[in-house]
Amino acid sequence: MSFEINEILGLLIIYQSVVFILSLLFNKNAKPLFLKILMGICGVIILHFGYMLLQQYGYLDTVFLGPFFGLVYGPLYLAYTKSLIYRTLGFQKMSLHFIPSLVVLVLILAGSRLLSGSVALTGLVISLHFIGYLLLSLKHIYGYRKRLLNNVSSFYRISLFWLEGILYLQLGILGITLLESYIQAFMNTDIIILIIFGFTLILIHCFYYLGLQQVRQFKGFGEEHTEPSAVGEYNIPEEQFEEYLGQLTRFMDTEKPYLDYDITLQEISDKLGISNRNLSHVINRHFNKNYYAFINGYRLELAKNYLNTTDHSIKEIMYDSGFSNKATFYSLFKKDTGLTPVQYRKGKKM
Repeated sequence: MSFEINEILGLLIIYQSVVFILSLLFNKNAKPLFLKILMGICGVIILHFGYMLLQQYGYLDTVFLGPFFGLVYGPLYLAYTKSLIYRTLGFQKMSLHFIPSLVVLVLILAGSRLLSGSVALTGLVISLHFIGYLLLSLKHIYGYRKRLLNNVSSFYRISLFWLEGILYLQLGILGITLLESYIQAFMNTDIIILIIFGFTLILIHCFYYLGLQQVRQFKGFGEEHTEPSAVGEYNIPEEQFEEYLGQLTRFMDTEKPYLDYDITLQEISDKLGISNRNLSHVINRHFNKNYYAFINGYRLELAKNYLNTTDHSIKEIMYDSGFSNKATFYSLFKKDTGLTPVQYRKGKKM
């Protein structure tokens, strides 16, 4: 009995998903929310690819489950994305997203031919449904980064750029499937299927290993977390504002918290005894900056001072100034001065 490469990849995907689920089930450690959702994703993948392989061998030909699986993936992607951003999810609210797939499943099991009657139209609707959820997931990622700017001083390792890339790649694959009839003119259908299967195999590993790194470094925002109000929308008494400003500037000058590469707004708030909202308001109003820019402003000034007065290497200066990532340091320095650290040092020596 010989297997084609697509069948081998399908079996590998099922095998890998089963291994992930079993390893997670038998792991007695506390499971982060994202792992529970990943187990759900792997479970759906096992059923979906198992169904496709059975169909390929002539089984289940009369059962048209494709639309059901197509409608499940979008909400699962959204749930996975949110599980890396928030500490908790509103499961009742989240469960509403799965109603379309459950309705379709009931129709299929009831023997309805409504969906199988127009395969092209059904496929288009399901693809657009999936695309909508991918775009909604991306919206959550962009909103998450905006929140990070107001709460943390370094977020390169928790930025979810990897997940953003996966979502865009998935959008690209959906685009290929939508244009399949046109692409067939210069690309074999088997190659398209091979791309999708290969992507799924990589996806499972990325969702697990990179997701695990994310939750180890970031515990998540509260689901109902609200953004700081605009300066004109929120005010505290002027006398109290000046008192908070004095506390903050003295603390920054004497304690130098910016030297801690991952110092958060919450940590400074706790040390000063000022609420997050009031502290954020003082920073936004007086310095006209978000928290991320405020902290890194101090780091940049210190880095420029070191570049002017010492012969330390750029790497040493980067770490001594409170930066932990070279790409972030160079990007912020170039934005602030218009020069790289090396160019800045050379210019001062001329």
